[in-house]
Amino acid sequence: MKAFLILISFLFLSNSDVLHKDTSLQLEKNGNIVGLPKSFSPANFDINKKKLRLNNKEIVFPNCVKFYFDEQKNSKLDLSASWYHSKETMPYYLIFNIENKKGSKGYKILVDLETLDLIYVQKSKTRGITTYNENIELDEKCLNEYKDNIKTIN
Repeated sequence: MKAFLILISFLFLSNSDVLHKDTSLQLEKNGNIVGLPKSFSPANFDINKKKLRLNNKEIVFPNCVKFYFDEQKNSKLDLSASWYHSKETMPYYLIFNIENKKGSKGYKILVDLETLDLIYVQKSKTRGITTYNENIELDEKCLNEYKDNIKTIN
């Protein structure tokens, strides 16, 4: 039993991703994103234009991605991010969590914090205490338009 407990302790201590939790961010009324490290500043999201700026990168989301913000009428938008895990596992990322007011369904848009590349879009549904996430396959035209909209600001 003692050996088993030592093994479990070793697994938890050697793999910090097991204990990983995203950091909640605050989106101020003026669009400033609060809670990211200074290396990602300025950080801003214009909810009306669907324009994201992090450090020297900026993107206006194309219509095929804007759709997910607008599809949920009277939706709630939460932002969270992670930048303190190994990039070998996953790039540093920002999550747009768009939910209906009941929190029963919505979308997650995951964006690379450093490059603004789109990592994925997911549809989520909650039934009872279980949440189901399904990846949404965006077509090539949408993905190309997304990449073309990423700009570097000098």
